[in-house]
Amino acid sequence: MAVQASKETIVATGEFYLTQNPRELLKALRIATSIVVVVYDPTCGLGGMAHMAMPDSHIMPTPGDCPGKYVDLGLPLFIAALNQAGLSKTRVQIKIIGGSQLFNFGGGSGNLLNIGTRNAITARTILTREGLPVEKTETGGNKPRTVIMDMTTGHVQVFHPGESARSL
Repeated sequence: MAVQASKETIVATGEFYLTQNPRELLKALRIATSIVVVVYDPTCGLGGMAHMAMPDSHIMPTPGDCPGKYVDLGLPLFIAALNQAGLSKTRVQIKIIGGSQLFNFGGGSGNLLNIGTRNAITARTILTREGLPVEKTETGGNKPRTVIMDMTTGHVQVFHPGESARSL
């Protein structure tokens, strides 16, 4: 039987959010090429979600205006906040969702930008470098997704348009 959430928090692109409220749902809506990293530590009940749009901040002249928008800047900030809040690297459950390719800008079957793929690779690389194991992923494809994490259990559901929810 599911616990009724008392609070729903939407994590927008360029943001991350941490909580230990067991009656909270974390949501990221319409994830396309962006990437969402979901983290849950079942022992202390710490969880969080980071929603990032671009893999590399070096493409922008002033990435400091919104570091959470870039995987290379935002994910290390998210990890630092999790560590400060007491995250255990041995108990943590991490999932990566997103990285779709909705449009083809390269002609033929290629995509010159490959933003979604690059987001997923950059996120996994940073997490591995930090010694944080990725438990599951749902990346790629050509459809947007919505992600919901239940802080009571750390359970993650992924919704694609016109399809039933899938547990991750």
